[in-house]
Amino acid sequence: MKSVFGARVTPEKRTGVIEERRGSLEFRYSVGQPDTYVFTADIYGYRENIHPDRHLGWWRFELPPGRGRAILQMNFQQLGHESVQVTGSGFNLLPTDSWFNPEYAFDPLADLLLVVRDASGKKRRIEPALLKFVDRDVLRSFYDRQYASEGYTAPEDAPFLHELHKYKLARLKDLFARHITGGRILDVGCGRSLFTEIEGKFPFTVYAGDLNFESVRDRAAAVPDQRWGVFDAAELPFRNEQFDGLFAGEVIEHVADVHETLQEWRRVLKPGGVAIITTPNKQRLAALVDGVESPYSRDHLNELSYRELTRVSLPNSGFSFVEQSCLYVELWLQNLLNRHRVEDFLQREGNISDYVPVMRRLFPLGRWVPQISLALIIVARKK
Repeated sequence: MKSVFGARVTPEKRTGVIEERRGSLEFRYSVGQPDTYVFTADIYGYRENIHPDRHLGWWRFELPPGRGRAILQMNFQQLGHESVQVTGSGFNLLPTDSWFNPEYAFDPLADLLLVVRDASGKKRRIEPALLKFVDRDVLRSFYDRQYASEGYTAPEDAPFLHELHKYKLARLKDLFARHITGGRILDVGCGRSLFTEIEGKFPFTVYAGDLNFESVRDRAAAVPDQRWGVFDAAELPFRNEQFDGLFAGEVIEHVADVHETLQEWRRVLKPGGVAIITTPNKQRLAALVDGVESPYSRDHLNELSYRELTRVSLPNSGFSFVEQSCLYVELWLQNLLNRHRVEDFLQREGNISDYVPVMRRLFPLGRWVPQISLALIIVARKK
């Protein structure tokens, strides 16, 4: 008769927060004697299960036989054998073995895998959790690496993103024209600044800024007619009530504290000033079907749902909701039976331009069902 492997290690929550490279995650366990199983905590870059380059390390532990609760304690201020420990009621465990990568480059997000193997070393259970590194130095370093190593993807290599971007520009052009009729507008976390990609002239002056000095310098040289600066979107170097409008394109999901950042944006807006915010939807259809928090990118610390942004975060920060113009609904889902791997066919890597007509038909659907749309475009006004 075939024996049943019973060892289990399950996280209490699927998300852990690491502040200043220190944090913890509680888990439940049910194990036998140490010679019947192998338990390791593995940490990889988010959605990058690549050894050794994107593997932070693994740490092996022998848990007390039986059932119980314990806490995985993590301290990566100095990476080493004791960077991960396990504490519980009456015990404090150091790893029995470990491997770690001193060359690992920390990203804002990482995948924690609680792996249980049988005595022969065969993987029997893998329980994932998401680690969020809430650290401005980590975020700044990530963007410096991104700017140094990556260009912008060619349209033929990513037709979905290219077509979605074009559609988004058209929607934003309409919103800018209707809601900001003059004065000055602040483009926070600007990147290349979408205002430089929209055809036509605006009746307002754009002040754009980002964290990366090289990026801002290069864009200022390419587009000298626009005002540029280097600043943190969450700590603006401007006096109160200086701007008639504010644009935050794919910014709010990167900040450590959404409420404080929204209050900072409100501070620099004049009374009645308008904020236009774009951000991925935390509860887009694929994420809802997947059933776990699945950030769209490895630098998204705080994705928000449509309801969270419009009914909680904005009102609590002194804004009133004006309108939405959300984008796309993921109707062509794949891997529905593969846990944590549900994906949209039209967004997969290596897709071809033959599907562009289908993409264009689906982009407007987000306005009809914003709750499950892929991308949120929200207009809010300072109360």
